[in-house]
Formats: sequence, structure tokens, C-alpha cells
Amino acid sequence: MNLFNQPYAYHAGLADQGFLYNDDGDLTLVWSAFDPDYDRIVGGALPWTAITDEKKRAFEDWLPPAPHGGRWRFGNPARCGRCKREISAPMGRNIYYVVYDGSLIADGISETAWQSLSEMKKGGESGSRE
Repeated sequence: MNLFNQPYAYHAGLADQGFLYNDDGDLTLVWSAFDPDYDRIVGGALPWTAITDEKKRAFEDWLPPAPHGGRWRFGNPARCGRCKREISAPMGRNIYYVVYDGSLIADGISETAWQSLSEMKKGGESGSRE
């Protein structure tokens, strides 16, 4: 069973956010759709729209590795912590997302979040600011 500290899956479009899961599917990276670094790399495309594979790779390569479990990727789904089955599709197939304990939030909407992806990338701390 997977327990999340949220009452329901969040809607990325309503919150103007992007999200990616790590390769293991047990961490979430959340950022503002208007983050200047994201915008510079993808050219103003909203995260849940049809971004080219080339721009997706450029953004993935720009990001630091996840604190554990590999890299952040547009194609990674959220996975069950026990059996590793997909429990939520990646952003390209689903606009709703879940936030695992220890996830990285870089959308600047709360006092405990990184204000931007650059701040997160510069090294802050490993793990969650939530």
C-alpha cells in the first residue's frame, strides 16, 4: 500500500507546475511551469504539452540526479513502493501527480520549497524541502 501526504493526486495544469519521477519511480520533482531555467531550455512550452523529445532530453540532462533512484525523466511513472508496478503515469500521459516523502519541490509556492530549479540545482540540500 502506498500512503501519500496529500488528500488526492494534484493537477499540474491547475497549479501551473511540471513534475517528473525518478527512474525508480519513488520520488517526485515538482517545478513552476514558468521557472526561468525551464523556460530557457524548452522555449516557453508548458510542461504537460507536446514538448519535443530533444527539449525533454535537454531538460533532463540539465537537472541534477535524483537524491536516489537515478535520474528525473519525462517517461518515468510513479511506482508502488512494494511491488514496483506503475501507480500513476508520467506527465506526458497524465496531468495528475503524487508526491512521495523526500521529493523535491522547486515551485516557490511554500516557504519550505526551493524558489527555482536553479536554486535546487546549486545544491541546497538533498531530499525534500517540504
